[in-house]
Amino acid sequence: MSIASMMTATAFIAETTAWTTLDKPFNDALDDLRICGSVLLHERYAPPWAIDIPDEHSLRTMLVAAPDVRIVPFHLVRQGGFDLHYQGCRPQRIGRDEVAICPSGAPHRMSSRKGAVPIALADVLAKRKTLSGPCDADATELICGVVQLKSSPLNPLLSALPRVLKVKTTGPEVNPILDHAVVMLGIEVTKAPNSFVASRILEVFFAEAIRTYGHSKGAAVSGWFKALDDPKICHALSRLHERPGESWTVAGLANTVPMSPSRFAARFREVTGQSVMAYVSAWRMTVACQKLRETDGYLAEIATAVGYQDTAAFSRAFKALVGQSPTMWRSAHRC
Repeated sequence: MSIASMMTATAFIAETTAWTTLDKPFNDALDDLRICGSVLLHERYAPPWAIDIPDEHSLRTMLVAAPDVRIVPFHLVRQGGFDLHYQGCRPQRIGRDEVAICPSGAPHRMSSRKGAVPIALADVLAKRKTLSGPCDADATELICGVVQLKSSPLNPLLSALPRVLKVKTTGPEVNPILDHAVVMLGIEVTKAPNSFVASRILEVFFAEAIRTYGHSKGAAVSGWFKALDDPKICHALSRLHERPGESWTVAGLANTVPMSPSRFAARFREVTGQSVMAYVSAWRMTVACQKLRETDGYLAEIATAVGYQDTAAFSRAFKALVGQSPTMWRSAHRC
């Protein structure tokens, strides 16, 4: 490797370090999502045009996905832009080098301008209808697809996402890994939109878009992302995530910071919107779901791993939070 290449690589590593320190809670929640992405279309559309994206149930049926898979559409603009319409919300402009990720599962519309006649996504994909007009300088180039998530139902990251997550993908303030992922995605989808490589790039693209959102000011207004932005609360969450089977109490977690139990409990609720022990229970059950889904461990072993010495007590707590017994959940979600 040349000295210039080594300097470039070193600069890239230094530049990305700040973007990879949202700590263990973020990485654990991201890992639980089990991301799998696919590109549905990569086209250039001349105005006027509009495409209707159906709700999550319809997308799941269209993609022949399992009932427990969450479908999250994304729309990446490579040139031009469009207005994103959600029922009951003002249109949101998505411009060049921006991506709109839509975790809510609600139907929505992309349009170049008011008055454009919408075409259903299914008709676009089946080539039953086309969007007319020459692809000139006013055309919008889109890479649209979905990310399929098979996460535990209590994953804190998912509940912290907005209806529409809008992120810039390039520029000096942008996570450089996301910038590079977009460049690689643009190259790969031109050759083979649903290749193995494209799918892997999409995993990185989605993960880094969420990480970029997590660093934004808007994400840290309240809730889980704000907790990650709070050094003391994030440190306590990291200790919990490292050792979910420990006999955690409010006082025990407060002592890791350190803060008085009363001040820690008040700050935790103010930041996250829930009590300390409610989060502890939810994360333990998230870990339990992972073990039920991915291992052959006995219930007693899994119960102990998440802090329960009594299997019956674990089963009651699991059913109260997840809605099914551990045995039923494992049967329905086994890998």
